[in-house]
Amino acid sequence: MMKKLIILVFILTTTLSISQNNNSFEWPKDAVTPVFKDFLKAYNANDFKTLSTFTEKYYPAKKAKGRTIYWTKVFTEYGVLKPFKVADEKFRGLPAVWFQGNDTKNWAKIVIMLSKDGKKILNAGVFKGMRPNGLLPPYKETPTKNIKKHLNKYLDNLSELDFFSGAVLVAKGDKILFRKAYGHRNKATKKKNNVNTTFGIGSTTKTFTAIAIAQLAEQGKLNFTDPVSKFISEYPKDIADKVTIHDLLTHTSGLEFDDYDPFYNETKKAKSISEMLALQLKYMGHMNNKRRKDFTVLGKFDYSNDNYVLLGAIIERITGISYAKFIENNIFKPAKMSHAIVDNNILSTYKNKAKGYSYNNVDMRFQLGERREAIGSAVCDIIMPAGGIHASVKDLYRYFKAINQQKIISKETKEIVFKKHTIKAASKGTQTFIDYGYGFMTTQNGKAISIGHNGVDYGVGSRFEYYPEQDIYVIVLSNYGGMAGSNVADHIKDLIEPND
Repeated sequence: MMKKLIILVFILTTTLSISQNNNSFEWPKDAVTPVFKDFLKAYNANDFKTLSTFTEKYYPAKKAKGRTIYWTKVFTEYGVLKPFKVADEKFRGLPAVWFQGNDTKNWAKIVIMLSKDGKKILNAGVFKGMRPNGLLPPYKETPTKNIKKHLNKYLDNLSELDFFSGAVLVAKGDKILFRKAYGHRNKATKKKNNVNTTFGIGSTTKTFTAIAIAQLAEQGKLNFTDPVSKFISEYPKDIADKVTIHDLLTHTSGLEFDDYDPFYNETKKAKSISEMLALQLKYMGHMNNKRRKDFTVLGKFDYSNDNYVLLGAIIERITGISYAKFIENNIFKPAKMSHAIVDNNILSTYKNKAKGYSYNNVDMRFQLGERREAIGSAVCDIIMPAGGIHASVKDLYRYFKAINQQKIISKETKEIVFKKHTIKAASKGTQTFIDYGYGFMTTQNGKAISIGHNGVDYGVGSRFEYYPEQDIYVIVLSNYGGMAGSNVADHIKDLIEPND
């Protein structure tokens, strides 16, 4: 009897495992399904002519070529897609379908909107940065002892297919579980990335600026409630008396100028924080959304690099030294970040740094063909308080550990920095919630909760994350851009917490 019971339990367990691991997808019973099937066949062919035939059939003539390029770009990000499930909630009454990259393993939710006669696509697009509700592959948390083997296979394949170039580190507490580099830091000289290569980290730099401000608060040199006018007297008083350091740290000030092309173009050429501050003053009358007239603090999240430029200027005004020198002395050195760079002069001659590669041109427009060396930055050609620091994966791991172990800020200050001060984004349908603290975001995707920040620029993809419940650090740096890094980081998220 006992033997029969054991066999029965084994059969039930095996059946459940098979049903979970071999997802049986069913297309929605909707007029859009035949179009979805035609799309998937054309898209997965990875052939421009085949995709053009699809877009010419289904899109209005004036949109067809542009949509062919768009879906080609999506393929460079996700690769071959396989349908996973119909989304639990419709999008404006339309069925949305979740797809997973066959090799990249990242998630894409696609919606197709048809004309009334069902013959033409009026609009279609991809939702990124989320994942489906419910249990996800690999259907149970991956044991830490298996992570190295899994990532070796996954990343070797991704690198061979040229979807990833960069470095990855995964650690649990003080133990590094995985650290490896892929691809080239310089394609022309065929120099390869290595585990000590420094990569641009984009907006992950904002965490350093926030920590620096928090350190000054601990020293009693500022309060988070202090107005900008206390430190930058030349800023218009009707703005500077209202905007506080808290508003700058949380992107709730409303200060933003980059919609005005002359400001944006000059900012890219700026050579110092002082020059960037001067440009804000010069173009004060051209604040985004006509906010200058009768200025009031916005009071809600609106991401702006200009906030962090002001924070950098405040750091320099208070300390009397450069932003770079303060970061080096107060964060890099105590955290033992031996390969991190914040000084532009050092970066210009540093040998083991990764050049960025991108399909985009200088206007951030996707171009067909091979990746080419990225042309500067979309924001600024110098390291600034909003972006541009370079670091290795181990540098960033040591940095986050130094924060968590109270080596560079106290536990009480860390709680203030990590606190959910404002809502960045929220989607109940996908159970995705992002809250912004002081330079750090708390992101919840289903059951997975992480703290950190990402960074994106030409040929720059940075994911800097800590999962407090699991005590796991995930650092992904790529010189192939934002999606190359996100594919890897998001897949690791599924390994850590598949919503089981």
